[in-house]
Amino acid sequence: MKIRMLNSRNEINRLGEDEKFIHFSFRPSDIDILEILKNCPNLKAAQIPPSYMKSLSGNVPKILKMQGVELLKGDLKGTKVIKYMEVIEK
Repeated sequence: MKIRMLNSRNEINRLGEDEKFIHFSFRPSDIDILEILKNCPNLKAAQIPPSYMKSLSGNVPKILKMQGVELLKGDLKGTKVIKYMEVIEK
């Protein structure tokens, strides 16, 4: 599985329609999520580090769920520079 790394808000407008899985290296706002959903209509899942989940807006999970996008907790270590990361499914 290929995960698109989002290291900052500046990368949101560079997302393509073909993105299916993304990982946030920042805490996304409601507006960030709406912009991502507009740019990525085929998005299936979004992953966020567990440390950000507690302070995430309550609207973010609701918006994603309404659009059929699964919100996952998880870290991808050492990936600050790369654009994509391959993850082996178990």
